[in-house]
Amino acid sequence: MFSVIFEVHPHAHRKDEYLALGKQLKPILESIDGFIDNERFESRLRPGWVLSHSSWRDEKSLVRWRAQGEHHVVQRKGRDEVFEDYHLRIGEVIHDTAPQERSSDGRRLDETETGIAKVASFTEITPEGDVDLTERLGELAQQIGLTSASDLVEHDLFASLYTPGKLALLASWRDVEAAETFVPKPIAGVKAMRHRTVRIIRDYGRFDRREAPQYHPPVSR
Repeated sequence: MFSVIFEVHPHAHRKDEYLALGKQLKPILESIDGFIDNERFESRLRPGWVLSHSSWRDEKSLVRWRAQGEHHVVQRKGRDEVFEDYHLRIGEVIHDTAPQERSSDGRRLDETETGIAKVASFTEITPEGDVDLTERLGELAQQIGLTSASDLVEHDLFASLYTPGKLALLASWRDVEAAETFVPKPIAGVKAMRHRTVRIIRDYGRFDRREAPQYHPPVSR
């Protein structure tokens, strides 16, 4: 299974436009053979940043999505008009505590050459009932055991735009060994937790597209 980790910072007052573009593409996205799911979150540590995380059966599924005409049109509009910045990582899921799709038999062993972090972990945290986990955001990383992990490059906490109360912890690691040392601890008030580890194959953004699969003219800061 593959994950697409798309962090985007829309220009001021254009977040709703970005979300509307995503809604416009939703029926097409869901029709792509191999698409599994997609959820959007907003950062609680970096104001203005939005995370779109999508799951795919295999890399061929992603190729079908990239080749879709309207998707390409919306990509260009976002890049040229809506986005102030973005960071896109594509990788293979090498560990999943709650897999929803059978993994492909193939295994990609290559990894990003541009990104410092070769692996990302994505932990979805669903609270019990009316428990508000955002009231203890400052303690959450420590409670889950992240702060004691070694070779952590960076992390962010996101709140779901689709599921009230749900959070996601996105952490970046120097290598697989470092990522494997992080096993999320149970937290009081949490109903469910899904933890995935993703080996990053492509890592690129608005200002550095060396690993991008498609050409766009260079953009200067």
